Amino acid sequence: MKKLKISFTILYVIFSLIMIYISPSEREYLYLNNIGTLFLLFLMIVDIQKDVLSKLGFIGLLMFSVLHSVGSCYLYTYVPYNDWMIYLFDFDFDSFFGFERNHYDRLVHFLFGLLLLASSRDLIIKLSKFNPKQALFVAFLSIQAFSMLYELFEWGITIFLSEGMADSYNGQQGDNWDAHKDMGLAMLGSILTYISLIRCKMTQQTKKNTIFGS
Repeated sequence: MKKLKISFTILYVIFSLIMIYISPSEREYLYLNNIGTLFLLFLMIVDIQKDVLSKLGFIGLLMFSVLHSVGSCYLYTYVPYNDWMIYLFDFDFDSFFGFERNHYDRLVHFLFGLLLLASSRDLIIKLSKFNPKQALFVAFLSIQAFSMLYELFEWGITIFLSEGMADSYNGQQGDNWDAHKDMGLAMLGSILTYISLIRCKMTQQTKKNTIFGS
């Protein structure tokens, strides 16, 4: 598993560098957006060294990292997902659902909770004395806390940066409730994963009891 993690981490580095190279965004915007890329890469390297994450946790971290790199390339607000859908499937996604804004940012906030809950659980198990059930609950709370802290960070960006640069970074797109919706979507994603992991554990326990009971 370690060799696979190393291979995928190297591929992610190459992918991120390509995204940065082809990005149509100005350099100063890219630097801000790729702070997260460096942090996610740091987590992968730590995992390779310390073997913190389960297979599910690493896959979730890797998938989220790829999505973040794509978002960073286009400053989230300008990810041309609808153009890609039209080109590949001849399907106008935004028109079909009546969307008037770019929703890639909302998707990534939802997947933040959905994909990173297992990673957070693995990290908490490694760093604490919590059992897996307790660690999962603490990880759920941690996702909400990090989601809130990120929105506060974006708020800080709007205060200290120029108006144009702040708008390009935080992806608010004129929605005064953007932060609330982002946190709500992260919570929804983490709830779905939380329920799925609990049900999976219950199913495994039932099968184990059935085997030993017979």
